[in-house]
Amino acid sequence: CTISTLFLPHMTNLIVTAYCACTICCGPSASGLTASGLVPKQGITIAASRNIKFGTKIELSVPGYFTNKTFTVQDRLAKRFDNRIDIYFTSHSDAKKFGIHKINLARPVLKE
Repeated sequence: CTISTLFLPHMTNLIVTAYCACTICCGPSASGLTASGLVPKQGITIAASRNIKFGTKIELSVPGYFTNKTFTVQDRLAKRFDNRIDIYFTSHSDAKKFGIHKINLARPVLKE
């Protein structure tokens, strides 16, 4: 797994996980909207640390899933997960099946 289009100095060991909009993934007050107020879309929406602005584009490669796929930060993670990116899936079973992937960022690059 690699992130190649975003400079994340605090994320040298990044964990990539998945979620859906259900109450299991998002808690009992899940509304079906992202923290930015948008309806999440599979293949586009990711949740990230609060210090990464909404609308930021992040390119990810996860073997067996996608290569150099660009996602948009539209949602937020709990503070305890600041070293993580959470990819949105429409289905809870697909999110669970995605599992956990670890990324070691050797040389992240800023894309403006």
